[in-house]
Amino acid sequence: MADKKFIGKIWEDPWEALAKGPREVMASIWQDYLTEVLGVSPKSGRFQVLRREIDDAAGFDLISENWNTLPPESRAVAWQRLVTAARDKLQGWGDTCVRCGECCEQGSPTLLTPDLALFQQDTLTWNEVYTLRAGEQVTSRDGKVTSLKGERLKVREVPGSRQCWFYLAATRSCRIYENRPEQCRRQNCWGEPPRPPAAAQLLSRRDLLAAVPEVWDLICAHQERCDCAKVLQTLAALDAGQEEAAESLFEALHFDHYLRQMLLGDWELSPAAIELLLGRPLAEFLKGHGLAATLTPEGVFRLEPREPA
Repeated sequence: MADKKFIGKIWEDPWEALAKGPREVMASIWQDYLTEVLGVSPKSGRFQVLRREIDDAAGFDLISENWNTLPPESRAVAWQRLVTAARDKLQGWGDTCVRCGECCEQGSPTLLTPDLALFQQDTLTWNEVYTLRAGEQVTSRDGKVTSLKGERLKVREVPGSRQCWFYLAATRSCRIYENRPEQCRRQNCWGEPPRPPAAAQLLSRRDLLAAVPEVWDLICAHQERCDCAKVLQTLAALDAGQEEAAESLFEALHFDHYLRQMLLGDWELSPAAIELLLGRPLAEFLKGHGLAATLTPEGVFRLEPREPA
């Protein structure tokens, strides 16, 4: 009953409603008041964190429990206590992150050029970041699927979810909060969303690895032979009946696969680190375009139409 919305003539005068209405009326007016002053949706993580802190500071549960037996004068005092707690908390937090974790559960950050320092101080390592190459399909937080026009480096996500690798849901905390990436610092869930970063602001593999020739040369060779745009051109040629185009597709698949095997075996890199150097396997890219690439026991790929999910 505590969240039941009060409707009726008495609602036209909130002060009279508070003086005469039961606790359900007070709770409904309180919810509306907080929605207005906090300026965010009651369903948002920010609202829930601030509501909980304000309620605790003002003793909302006790006020609600005793509301029906309080005379109007005592109700006015109790209501003022609630409003004062809300004002004090808003002054304390202001336009700052309350660490509700909502953005952390909706996706991991894309790295920007200031985040190069996080690698230099070992806050981030090769195992915690992966590359999305130009041409790959991605799904935005609002569910829209688009193809990337440029490269992105992203913090990994918890397998099977969109939750950032560094976010601990059980305690609503970030393992690297004090040294969190730039995009995390720019989050502004209480106001206008930040503008998308310009292309020049995005951290790239070149920024991170060009100073290591043996690594950068390998990345360039892979990009030359397994470029997503070239693969899409090959798929278009196959759709047009140009069967000879299949040869270049198989060459790219095998180069991508066996280069990764070399990095696993000879360089002793982890699969996660390889996804930073080379991006996701080409076979994964093809899945998004209706093809299943299967490696046979003979060590060659077979392509088949992918079964619908």
